[in-house]
Amino acid sequence: MTTTIGLEIHVQLATQTKMFCGCSTAFGDEPNTHVCPVCLGLPGALPTLNAQAVRLAVRIATALGCTVHEVSEFSRKNYFYPDLPKSYQITQFDRPIATG
Repeated sequence: MTTTIGLEIHVQLATQTKMFCGCSTAFGDEPNTHVCPVCLGLPGALPTLNAQAVRLAVRIATALGCTVHEVSEFSRKNYFYPDLPKSYQITQFDRPIATG
């Protein structure tokens, strides 16, 4: 029998904009000034993937000796959290950018 242990890694990449929209990641401004319909999860607001974040993810995956996949997928995972009114998070559970 082989034991498999999966790790979910969270990182903060040094990008100028957020992962799925063009809003700034600048720190220190007034609360709620760097938001848009995509950030708020409003109906009909379509995300746009931050290409710089993908490049950085591929760089770290390569440096760590991971397998970088040609095809990757971001999925919306819906569930209820009291502190998450839009009721979803983005996941790469099925087809991540890299593995290993």
